[in-house]
Amino acid sequence: FGLTTLGETCPCVKLCIVLRPMNYSHDTEMDRDWAADQLRRKKNLGSGLPDMPVRRATAALPQVAVAAVQGPVPVGTPPGEATLGSALSALAINAGNPEHVQRICHGLLALLYDKECLPVHYEFAELKGVEALLAVLRRHGSGTALAALRVLEKLSRTVPREFCVAGGVDVLARCAEVPCQAPRLLEASLRCLHGLTFDTEAKAAVERRGVKDIAEALLEDIPLRKGRQVVSSQEEQRLLEEAWDDTTVICRRLLQRLNDGRKCR
Repeated sequence: FGLTTLGETCPCVKLCIVLRPMNYSHDTEMDRDWAADQLRRKKNLGSGLPDMPVRRATAALPQVAVAAVQGPVPVGTPPGEATLGSALSALAINAGNPEHVQRICHGLLALLYDKECLPVHYEFAELKGVEALLAVLRRHGSGTALAALRVLEKLSRTVPREFCVAGGVDVLARCAEVPCQAPRLLEASLRCLHGLTFDTEAKAAVERRGVKDIAEALLEDIPLRKGRQVVSSQEEQRLLEEAWDDTTVICRRLLQRLNDGRKCR
C-alpha cells in the first residue's frame, strides 16, 4: 500500500507524486492574480488611493431600475442580472445618446432614492459614478441634465467630499451661471449645492467658488427672468410659475446656509 514498516511513504509513491501532471490552469490563475496585484500597487503608489483589489461584484439593481436601464423587463427575468456596475458601463457606452442617458439616470435615481441605503451610495462613489454624472452635465442639457442632477442631489449629502474632489462644485456653479437657464435646472443645481453645505469641507469649497454671489445675483434677477418668459398656454404659465417659485425658495435656503443661519430677504 505504499507504506514502509515504519509508516513512511514508499519512495516509489513519492516519485509518482513528483511526476504527476501539473495543474497549469491553477498556476496561470495564480500568476495572473499576482501580476494584477503588482500592477494595482504600482498604479496606486503615491496617488492616495487605498490598496484594494479590483471589484468583481457590485450591487444588484431593483427591477424598477433594471426596467429604466434596459427597457421593459420580460416576465420571469431572474433578479440580480443587472448591477450598479453594468448601469455605469451602459452610461459610459451610450454617453452620446441623450434619451438613453436620461433613462439610465432615472434607473439610478430609483436605486439611490432611499437615503437609508448608504452602502450603495458609497459604492456608487467608489465606482466613479459621481464623475460619470458630472460628465453628463458637461455634455447634455434639458431633460437629460435634469435627470443627472436629480441623482446628484441624492448624493450631495452622503458623499459630499467625493463630490468636491470630482469637481462637482464648479460644474454646478457653471450650471447656475448659464444665462436664461431653465428654472428647473437652476433649482436642481442649487439643491445639489445646498446639500453640499452640510459638510464642513464641502461648504468651504462652495464658498470659495463664489456660490453666495451667484445665488444673491440670481435672487435679484428672478423677477426679471419671469417677466421675459414667453408661454403659449395657461398650463405652461402655471408650471413656469411653480418652477420659479421653487427656485426662489431653494435659493434663499442656500443663502441662509452660507450666511450661517441668517435668513435673507
